[in-house]
Amino acid sequence: MQKLVVFISLLIAIVQTVGAQYVNTDELVIVPGTTHPVSLKKYTLVHDSIKDLNKGYLADFLIPGNHGYIISQFGPRSGRMHYGTDIKMDRGDTIVASQSGTVVRAGWGTGWGNLIVLQHKNNIETYYAHQTRFLVKEGDWVQKGEPIGLAGSTGRARGVHLHFEMREDGQAFDPELVFDFKNEKIREDAFEMETLLALHKKLKPKGYSTNVAVPEFYKVRSGDSLWVISRKFKTPINEICRLNRISENSTLQIGQPLKLY
Repeated sequence: MQKLVVFISLLIAIVQTVGAQYVNTDELVIVPGTTHPVSLKKYTLVHDSIKDLNKGYLADFLIPGNHGYIISQFGPRSGRMHYGTDIKMDRGDTIVASQSGTVVRAGWGTGWGNLIVLQHKNNIETYYAHQTRFLVKEGDWVQKGEPIGLAGSTGRARGVHLHFEMREDGQAFDPELVFDFKNEKIREDAFEMETLLALHKKLKPKGYSTNVAVPEFYKVRSGDSLWVISRKFKTPINEICRLNRISENSTLQIGQPLKLY
């Protein structure tokens, strides 16, 4: 209700600024509930202002480096789950904080190499792996966009890149839920969202980016295995097992429904 009042107030202010000079009627917009049309330019200003009012926490995240040139996506890979997005970088490229937060880890991690973990609001953490050098230390508070390290290939890495993860309450989520990496911006569906879990539930059923839509329930077909289903829908095998109370060694039956989220 408060946002609606603000919206109407802004519209009234705009209408009051319309002078007597000639106005191209092809560029006017009729807004329901108002008595006067407004120009497209002024309507756009109001629309953008209202959009900012509706902006959620996820809308303030930044791509952590190199314009988001992806070389490997989130999902099953080489027999195991890849829990992040790999962004191609050159050795020594600057890695920046995707969001303001506290450095809760700055050290060596098996597979990750030199790893920095930032703690943010809403129990969200971001991981920055394979670094060659840290620019911050544990306990530091960093601002969004602040340099935190330099790119490298430490740990289990094929070539220089940044392995970037987004986690909430310890669960890893696909960064492509939040970022449209190709166009270097926040995905429209993520703009008003506060948590990764809520965004995950919103986007999984309809798909996003290059990923296929994920049904809430999937019926097992001939030739399916947990690995095949996991790879197809970019859902970890252990998550499928947890949701369906089965083990990785369970035998799947054709027609068996499996819950995927």
